[in-house]
Amino acid sequence: MTAELEALKAMWLDLSAHVDQLAAERQHYQDFFEQASAAYVVTDEHGTITDVNGAAVDILQRRKAWLRGKPLVVLVALEQRTEFRRRLRAVREPHAERSWRTIFVAPQLRTEVALTARLIERRDAPGGICWRLEALA
Repeated sequence: MTAELEALKAMWLDLSAHVDQLAAERQHYQDFFEQASAAYVVTDEHGTITDVNGAAVDILQRRKAWLRGKPLVVLVALEQRTEFRRRLRAVREPHAERSWRTIFVAPQLRTEVALTARLIERRDAPGGICWRLEALA
């Protein structure tokens, strides 16, 4: 029985080391995402914000904590929301236009933004959408 316990302990240590390595890699990519000069917002397939980087916070003029869990469309100017919703529904279609311009609003601020949507493909769950935002002058 001692040999079996030693084998289990060795497997546990290997698994633990692998988990630590994956956590370090995840943190590396999270740091890269956060410090990117381009503005990115990640949403689920319905457009609800799951993550946002610092450059996007600067454009959207909202705190990260406020943004997470909100539908991206609530940041879009009222007159642009119908178009945004139509394009969001169509973004999964094979030949959908995934780049367009819209206006984001924050208190006392309207910013015209070029959006580019990139689908995030996952094998085991519905994929989300990574949005690149570029403020236009």
